[in-house]
Amino acid sequence: MSSDEKAREFLQDNGIDVDQLDQCPLGTPEEAVKQLGEMEDGERLDSIGELVGWLVGRGEIELQRYRKPIVESKLIGPGDWRSLASEAKKRRVVEIKTAIRSDCPYTAENGCLYLATPDGGQMLLARFIPEIVAQVIRDDGAEITTLIKIRVTRPGGQSVEVEVPAERLPQARRWAAQAIGASAVITPMSRDEAHVATAAQYLGDGQWTSQTTYAHTGWRSDIDGTWRFLTASGALGASGLDTSIAVDLGSEGLNLYSLADPDAVDADALVEAVRASVALLDVAPLTITAPLLGAAYRAPLPLLPETSAYVVGPSGSLKSALSATVLQHYGRRLDARHFPANWTFTGNALEAIANQLANVLLIIDDYAPQAADDPRKLATAADRIFRGAANSAGRGRLRPDGTRRPERPPRAQVAATGEDVPPGESLRARLTVATVDAGAINVRKLTEAQQHALSGVYELAMAGYVRYLAGRLDTDAEYVDGLREQIAERRAELARATAGHARVPEATAGLLTGFRQFFTFAVEVGAFTGDEATAQMDKVKAALVQVAAEQAVYGKGMSVAEIYIRALASALVGGSAHLADQETGREPEEPEKWGWEPQPMAYGTAYRPKGKCIGWVSRAGEVLLHPDVAYEVARDHAGRAAEPLATTKVTIHKRLKEGGHLASVGEADRPTVRRRIAGRNTRVLHVHAERITGESA
Repeated sequence: MSSDEKAREFLQDNGIDVDQLDQCPLGTPEEAVKQLGEMEDGERLDSIGELVGWLVGRGEIELQRYRKPIVESKLIGPGDWRSLASEAKKRRVVEIKTAIRSDCPYTAENGCLYLATPDGGQMLLARFIPEIVAQVIRDDGAEITTLIKIRVTRPGGQSVEVEVPAERLPQARRWAAQAIGASAVITPMSRDEAHVATAAQYLGDGQWTSQTTYAHTGWRSDIDGTWRFLTASGALGASGLDTSIAVDLGSEGLNLYSLADPDAVDADALVEAVRASVALLDVAPLTITAPLLGAAYRAPLPLLPETSAYVVGPSGSLKSALSATVLQHYGRRLDARHFPANWTFTGNALEAIANQLANVLLIIDDYAPQAADDPRKLATAADRIFRGAANSAGRGRLRPDGTRRPERPPRAQVAATGEDVPPGESLRARLTVATVDAGAINVRKLTEAQQHALSGVYELAMAGYVRYLAGRLDTDAEYVDGLREQIAERRAELARATAGHARVPEATAGLLTGFRQFFTFAVEVGAFTGDEATAQMDKVKAALVQVAAEQAVYGKGMSVAEIYIRALASALVGGSAHLADQETGREPEEPEKWGWEPQPMAYGTAYRPKGKCIGWVSRAGEVLLHPDVAYEVARDHAGRAAEPLATTKVTIHKRLKEGGHLASVGEADRPTVRRRIAGRNTRVLHVHAERITGESA
């Protein structure tokens, strides 16, 4: 029998009606609304305070069951209700905690910790006093961890607080040294660390606070039974911003993601903010602004994104300044000096940030290879981030004990700026590329937009939009499925209108859906009429379709077979490879054409091969590649040219055949053919010579 059941049985045995005790003093929610409505203001507030105190003891579900009708009846504001609930919960904690001091074997005196001995004396345990002051539950959306905050006090009275994971609480020497360094003296004895940790629990018992801190942005539906959008300012929902919800993103830079309370301003201010946000479309050609602003509007939709926006342009084109201005929809201080990430970050760091910043815009600034090894490193990092974002996939990891960690796919709407587009046909198809030419951005309009951003105008527009989305999510259980259907319909429509990689229509459909939701919100708050919103939507759609058509070129790019052929051609010219004569294995005809270097001799000119031998040339001019060596050289050369060739050898040979690069194929349509090479039968790739040399067939 549980303690609650025992208590009920005891009360019933003593003639007390337990069911009567469980009844709300104001009756049902409907009866409570009626009674409260008949009271004077002062009496009503006191009664609501008593009611909230009673409800807190009955759990969150009962609290929310009464909150909605009472707040909607305007008997109390949502903020005042939250304050009363917060105070009642604190009182409840104090009431139910009992300081168990009577049998405590530990004594804190003169800044030292003592352990009681069986003979009634005491012995020195530590030259400091440990005391647990708080328990913090950290929820990052994938894992929940518990941190213990311990106050360590020296004999002189100076205190230092340190946070340690709950599993490290028994490691007293470690956390004490972390707090006060060499002053953390613990007397060696049996189970000394266990005693210190236990003393910290005893001395803090009944006094420490317990708080849940969220370590990510974006949507949660499990805080109070309604949809809430987390940023560093708190939890924003349909009823406004709840600042009592703690959000800590772990760094000063990430905590700049902060949305204002749209309930704190009048309706006219929100209308002007929404209009100013849409006016950003006019700062530059729509083929530049529509992908960026579309990414900002797409980000808070409760679906993982389909694409990453990419703004490419030369240095000085103001691409970063424009991107930062759009980013300031998610916090007025997220200007060009405070991008949340850049391409000097490690791939692991970028992946972690992209997972943590859920449902917001994440801009990674300045993809611009400088040093000789930068192209390969940057291309690898870009591939990890953009491919993971498009595929909604994270890398699997294991804990030290061998169990699987939760996957952490990118949850942010990723965007980036750069002076070049990352290489790779498949990767480029996962990007929506906006090209910024010098002078394309209107400096006067950008300056005005930056002033709006700094004063929080765009932040207010986004806060109003998020509040609107929260209301939709609260009231329409099929809203998310409806968004998926909209994206699917637009994808099918765009697939018929554009050619190229299959991902391009889906990427554009996602951005258009973001615009559609924002314009629907804009009409609802009175910022635009229906006709004005339709006209804006038509302009945006035309621009994004144009970008999609241009994106098809990026999406096609160079196939892996073309990268392979070009890498080998460059290796021959650059001295990294050569072709030998098919019959002799030595110098072929036209040796300089096939990677041989002339060496002046006393009686003429000799030729020396450069690099590895990747194949042979027949007397008829046929190029016969060694399948293994040519693949190794192509991979190495492509990697150094920032065009990683990660495809397997077998797949590349298939792509060579499918792309028409092979002059002949073997039996059963195999890519390789048998040829006599220096007297031995050898399987080779018979490629068109002009593909290697660049000459006309």
